[in-house]
Amino acid sequence: MSGDNGKRVQATINSFQILDRLLNADHPMGVTELSDAVGLSKGVVYTHLSTLSDLGYVKKQDRKYVPSFGLLSLGEGARKRLTEFTEVRHHVENLARVTGEVSTLFIEENGHGVCVYIALGTNSWMPDYTCGSQIPLHVNAPGKAILASMDRDRVDDIIEEHGLNRLTNETITISETLHSELRTIRDSGISFSRGEQFSDMIGVATAIEQNERGPRMAIGVCGPSGRLSGRYLEEDITGQVISTAKSIEIELSG
Repeated sequence: MSGDNGKRVQATINSFQILDRLLNADHPMGVTELSDAVGLSKGVVYTHLSTLSDLGYVKKQDRKYVPSFGLLSLGEGARKRLTEFTEVRHHVENLARVTGEVSTLFIEENGHGVCVYIALGTNSWMPDYTCGSQIPLHVNAPGKAILASMDRDRVDDIIEEHGLNRLTNETITISETLHSELRTIRDSGISFSRGEQFSDMIGVATAIEQNERGPRMAIGVCGPSGRLSGRYLEEDITGQVISTAKSIEIELSG
C-alpha cells in the first residue's frame, strides 16, 4: 500500500481489504469466510458489508456476498479523467484488430503499472488480470518499457519502495540485471517479457513519448507462449506495436 505516510482511516482500509478479497475470489463469500480471510471480527465484517451494500458496491447472493457492478462506475470515472485515454483508446483497439492479439495500455502510478485498457484479439485467450490491476513494473513488457523511460535514480527509488518480487522463475529479481535490460530496451525502443509475470505469457511493448505533464504510458501486445514466438513476435507483432506507438505520439503532440 502506497501513501504519503500521513494519517490513515482504519475503517476505510478495512472496507477496501474486504472489497479486494471479494474481487479476487472465484466464488461468493460469507461473513465467516471473509472474517478469516481479512483478519477482522465477523461483526466488523458484517457492518462493512452492509455499508458497502447500501452504497451499491457489493450485493448479497444466497446469503453470501459478491462485488456489485456499481464498482464499474468508479473505474470508468477514474479512466475518463485520463484525458490521454480518449485519444489513445482507438489505437489500442486497432492494434488488437490488426494483430488479432490482446493489446493493452499501461500507465505508471505510484511506482506501479496500472492497466487502463485491454482490447481483445480474435482469439479466445486473455491475460489473467483486468483493467485497474496494479502490477509491478519489472514483471511485464509494458512495465519494463515504462521503467526504461525513466532515469536510473527514479528506477532505484521504485525498486527501494516496492522491491523486485519474484512471480515466476523468469522474473528479474536483481537490480543490476534489471538495469542492464533497461539499457537494452532504451537502445532498441522495444521491451519483451517472456514468462516473467505468468509462466505461459509472452509480451512485447514500447513506451509512448509525450510531454512531461502526462503520465508515463506504454502500449503492448501479449499472448500465450505457444503462439507468440519467433519471427511472428519479434518482427510482425513488434513492428505493429512500434507503428501504433508512433501514431499515438503524433496524435498526442498535435
